Amino acid sequence: QNTLLIVTGASRGLGRAIGVAFASSSSIKHLCCLLVARSERGLEETASLMREAAAAAAASHDSSDGFDLEISCMVADLSDMDTLEQTAEDMFGRLIEREKRNSTCRTYDRTILVNNAGSLGYLGKCSDMASLSELQRAINFNVTSSSWISSQFVGKFSSPTDNQKCACTCVVVNISSLCAIEPFSTMSIYCAGKAARDLFHSVLAKEESGAAKSVRVLNYAPGMCETAMSEELAESDRLDSKLSSMYRTALNDKTMVQPKDTAEKLVGIIEQNEWRNGAHIDYWDE
Repeated sequence: QNTLLIVTGASRGLGRAIGVAFASSSSIKHLCCLLVARSERGLEETASLMREAAAAAAASHDSSDGFDLEISCMVADLSDMDTLEQTAEDMFGRLIEREKRNSTCRTYDRTILVNNAGSLGYLGKCSDMASLSELQRAINFNVTSSSWISSQFVGKFSSPTDNQKCACTCVVVNISSLCAIEPFSTMSIYCAGKAARDLFHSVLAKEESGAAKSVRVLNYAPGMCETAMSEELAESDRLDSKLSSMYRTALNDKTMVQPKDTAEKLVGIIEQNEWRNGAHIDYWDE
């Protein structure tokens, strides 16, 4: 398939692993990818790893058709509400204009947004929260920004009449968490943000179901991954002691889910395309 892919939070961790997993996929003949994050160096490292993965995959499959990979990087702060509208316009507008200008460009079978960027926000008891601005920043990044990015993506890419070179299938992946469906002490803002994101994307799926345009929405919980966020939780003195101990033990015993493994499972789910639209699927689900 010819695929247009956008990954936010792509400079490290899970976002990086997802980019590499798509570049390694044997079912994709042409992948045009836009990587978005705050770290230019991190984005460049992700792009390099994707090219290496694509080359290795092509060699292992000995494909006579070859594999085309185009990667562009966009340095942007999706938590900045003052620039978010323009950032989203730049993200999607540059891709649409590129397709309109390039008459020789392939028609894409699908466009995929992996809405991954986010933060932990405040850690501690709800009743100990002392900073309204800290709360607002977390909600803006984890809920407002995520919702806006997904809504703009679907609005711009789901209708082939607006841009004939867009994919016939529009896929939105919201990176979710067990925290979206289970309460965890001292992680109220993170849980609330993940729950809000899940429900927003479930509503998006409901609104688009049955429409002439093909829109698929997935809330994917990647499991307890070994990332910088997990390390932050393990080291935090504001996290519930049992949770903190659980994270430290999992890190020390190396029992956390590896980003590579959960990213590959996500790509497999997308390739199979059998999930209920708007569903919440966990890495550990069969």
